[in-house]
Amino acid sequence: MSLPTPAEERGYRVAIDTGGTFTDIAVNRPDGSVFVWKVPSTPHAPDEAVIAGLTEALSEVAGQPGEVTRFVQGTTVATNTVITGTGARVGLVTTDGFRDLLAIGYQTRPSLYDQTARRPRPLAPAELTWEVRERLAADGSELAPVDRRHLDELIARIRAAEPDVVVVSLLNAYANPAHEDQVVEALREAEAVPSVFAATSITPEMREYERTSTAVLNGYVQPKIAGYVDRLDKQLSQVGVPARLWVMQSNGGLLGSRVAQEQSVRTVLSGLAGGVVGAARWARQLELPSVVSFDIGGTSTDIALIRDGVPDEMTAGEIEGYPLRMPMVDVHTIGAGGGSIAWRDSGDGLRVGPHSAGARPGPVCYGHGGTDITVTDAHALLGRLGDSLLDGRLPLDVATARRRLADFARDVGLGDTETAAGVLRVINATMGRGIRKVSVERGVDLRQCTLMAFGGAGPLHAAELIRELGMRAAVVPPHPGIASAVGMLDTPVRHDFALNVSATTASAMPSVSEALDTLAAQAQDFLAEDEGVSATDAVFERAVDAHYLGQSYELRTAWTDDFAVLRRTFDTIHEERYGFCDADAALEIVTARVTVTAGWQEQRVEPKLATGDAPDPVGKRCAYFDGQWHDTPVYRREQLPAQVSLAGPLVLQQLDSTTVVSPGQACWHDEHGFLHIHPEEAR
Repeated sequence: MSLPTPAEERGYRVAIDTGGTFTDIAVNRPDGSVFVWKVPSTPHAPDEAVIAGLTEALSEVAGQPGEVTRFVQGTTVATNTVITGTGARVGLVTTDGFRDLLAIGYQTRPSLYDQTARRPRPLAPAELTWEVRERLAADGSELAPVDRRHLDELIARIRAAEPDVVVVSLLNAYANPAHEDQVVEALREAEAVPSVFAATSITPEMREYERTSTAVLNGYVQPKIAGYVDRLDKQLSQVGVPARLWVMQSNGGLLGSRVAQEQSVRTVLSGLAGGVVGAARWARQLELPSVVSFDIGGTSTDIALIRDGVPDEMTAGEIEGYPLRMPMVDVHTIGAGGGSIAWRDSGDGLRVGPHSAGARPGPVCYGHGGTDITVTDAHALLGRLGDSLLDGRLPLDVATARRRLADFARDVGLGDTETAAGVLRVINATMGRGIRKVSVERGVDLRQCTLMAFGGAGPLHAAELIRELGMRAAVVPPHPGIASAVGMLDTPVRHDFALNVSATTASAMPSVSEALDTLAAQAQDFLAEDEGVSATDAVFERAVDAHYLGQSYELRTAWTDDFAVLRRTFDTIHEERYGFCDADAALEIVTARVTVTAGWQEQRVEPKLATGDAPDPVGKRCAYFDGQWHDTPVYRREQLPAQVSLAGPLVLQQLDSTTVVSPGQACWHDEHGFLHIHPEEAR
């Protein structure tokens, strides 16, 4: 089958992003316009909020479930499973003599000068780790076959241990998966375990520790993801949605529900990837060369660097200290969000986060039983928020928050206003460090960067952060609180394929080219057989991972079969990233990569705002900025015409977020509804 074209998708296209506090819904109407909606998340059963949000949103636009032609879900189930330690009992079968691979890990310590720092415990514990007698050489040649009699004895022990999932990760299998496949087949034939798979089926790249860790993570989250996706798929059918379920994955593309159930680890950055994809699209639309994507939710802030409309990517990362080896958007996540809790440390210093009040009980002002002062409470008590959110659907109990702040302020030893302002200064400092992490530490001048602020709380912090960091401006998209869901509306199906190669000279380039041809054929077959998608209109991108001979890290470089040209491209990338290149070092290509994308053309109609006069404020309230209270006008954002400049301090309210503009700054809408914030004299 082929993916539907815009002409064929004349119904409602829906994308839903499940967050820690709210579940966000974006609906692309048949005329191309976008409607957004929010409902409280249901952490105990995320699918309940998804179905409720879908039903409510369709009701608001007078649509029916049967008219939904595309459905995309961004989920935090995999992430939360790892964070909360509630995954499956995972068993590991590895090569004889390598049972401690996960326990040993890297030779480096997590924190060089912290004697109490410890690595996380392996997700496949020692009692569920077994060794099989076999051996492959580094080039994949067989040194010793799989000992079948020993394997039969092993199968009996595995059956008796009753693990939920077994991962088979054998030494050097990335060069030749035959032994892994043989062991997996034996376990399946014996029905020794509910689920078993080879590590090479998840990531076929070298580096045993990262490859094994990634596969074990997949096994750890697989039952939860498989159960959730299957349950959601059935519920969508029950409410009458004919569209296929697509799931956002960590690389910024979509994968089908069946593939998500098998390769569940690819969803660990599911929700936040949608926001980065959306920010990249807006950066291209606004022709902004350097953008920092800044997404603040209830529990965390996700930050990414976007250069020339393309987000930085990485092929290796980690979650909760566990290494991941797979392509993913390069997002730096910190424990700083609207629900981050203020507390005193042992030296009586004011700290904020990383622990959060979450969805329930949430901030004190939400009135759901919260007792700890949070960042959201500080904004409410300093006049940045009114008496309700979500256009009145969420009343704020500011009086209770004020009483709780008074108690906390006495403990801290500051006045009430000083304490609330201190909470925001502390959290802004944390966020500022995160922004520098993805920009200054990569050789990017922040003074040339624009902050793309979204998430429910992003626009509340953007104005103060661009002033503190010296950034050129901030841009707030039309629907900032639903940005991740909006970003997923146009996301294509994407899959990445890799194969280890070795080339240090021009004479070896044909072997790399042959490997890329093999991967392209695999990608085409995968689209057709696993995703049910025709590759007729698919885009295939070829690249290689290379390094200077002897380095232990690689850089992705666009493929060309001209070794000299590829070398010059690599040198340029290396100098941009690390500040130097080494003309005397030999270049080694170690991995061939093919990325295939197949997707819908963008069919959204961007709003064209009319020009006009400055609107009248809908109200005024006292808000605290720069050490003093200001009589601050409050506007409805949708009433602000294009090209009309308003001077701060001011507050702009809308359904899904609140934007604050500080004294000495100004803001204006462009014709597409993007709000630009900058120093008052800059425009």
